[in-house]
Amino acid sequence: MAVERSSDQVTPDPSTPWSARRLVISILAGLVALGVALALVGWLVLPIGGDDDDSAERSQVVSRATDFAVAYNTYDVAALPDYQKRLKGLLTPTYDKQFVEITNAVFGALETKQQKSGSAKVLGIAIDSIDDDSATAIVAVDASITNTDNAAAVERHFRWKVSFTKTKGEWLVSNFESVASVEAQASAAPTDPSAVPSEPAATTPAPTTPAPSDGAAEGDE
Repeated sequence: MAVERSSDQVTPDPSTPWSARRLVISILAGLVALGVALALVGWLVLPIGGDDDDSAERSQVVSRATDFAVAYNTYDVAALPDYQKRLKGLLTPTYDKQFVEITNAVFGALETKQQKSGSAKVLGIAIDSIDDDSATAIVAVDASITNTDNAAAVERHFRWKVSFTKTKGEWLVSNFESVASVEAQASAAPTDPSAVPSEPAATTPAPTTPAPSDGAAEGDE
């Protein structure tokens, strides 16, 4: 006689551990899907380019620093008006006023030496700091100088710290100063005076430094 066996299958009870686990897994899966959806919406809606904007601003500062370094080191003391005109568009109005006053005085003193500067070559530019309306860059530039004391061109090496102000959407030079090169800071002073090479006259006027003299220019190597 066959004995009827009761079924071993039991209807899942939501209160059992396994059912609770399945419920949690379902909820988590839903949250993950929602998170992916929100992330996608954010990517599509939020403005793109925080880093790109900063990179663009840095590129503009580097470009302006290059223009300034080349223009500043390209001059003929006999053509002062042209020199001042070329620099005017690169400087803030306040700084341009200082520049004109200084170059009027300095170029007059250098006129008898018939000094010229050219072949300016920017070796490198590093952005030291930058924000919405100001920036600072370190610039290394070489230039070749000729005058009545040096008929053959003499190459000079300059290192500057250039400050910029953003004026009406344009980066303009608001200040700059000479800085010592790494090599100059690391080198010990020679003990034999005869070992010091002779230097040509200072090459360019710097509105934030003393007027050039017949000594070495500040910040060069």
